[in-house]
Amino acid sequence: MGESNKRYNSRQDFVSELAFTLNNHDIGEDQYLNVTQQVLSVIQREDYSWGKKWPAEGDEDIPVDKLPTWIAFCQMEEFAGSISDERISCQLYRALEKRHPFGEFRYAAERTGVIQQWYDWRDRCQKEHAEEWMRDNGVDFKDGRIVCDGNHSFVWSWDDEDDGGF
Repeated sequence: MGESNKRYNSRQDFVSELAFTLNNHDIGEDQYLNVTQQVLSVIQREDYSWGKKWPAEGDEDIPVDKLPTWIAFCQMEEFAGSISDERISCQLYRALEKRHPFGEFRYAAERTGVIQQWYDWRDRCQKEHAEEWMRDNGVDFKDGRIVCDGNHSFVWSWDDEDDGGF
């Protein structure tokens, strides 16, 4: 989710970036919120074989698991049900029944003229999930900084015989 020393101007900035990370299935598998830095940021840990660096000994992180795709599917269903125009609502529901529901839903939302409404709805839901993740993991934004209660983090340590881990 960015550089390890990234600074956020507001809680809203951090929540927005965390929401993107929780919902973006196109970025790497292993992501962590680094709590060793004074200002935290979500970082992606790449496979060492690709020449990327492992986390440093003593880095304290919280795993950031992406939300399952069924949550995004439920958001689309809820949005379709919120549309008062029955014709548009039916087109959105039909899109969800197709083989590639995510792309079909976006296409149906574009075609029916509700795409911006959908994006606003989706963004609001994603930020709610990010806020929930923060509560569940003891993370907050206070006095211009991101703080963590430390109950959900782990510290990386490397053994000479080990190939890495915690």
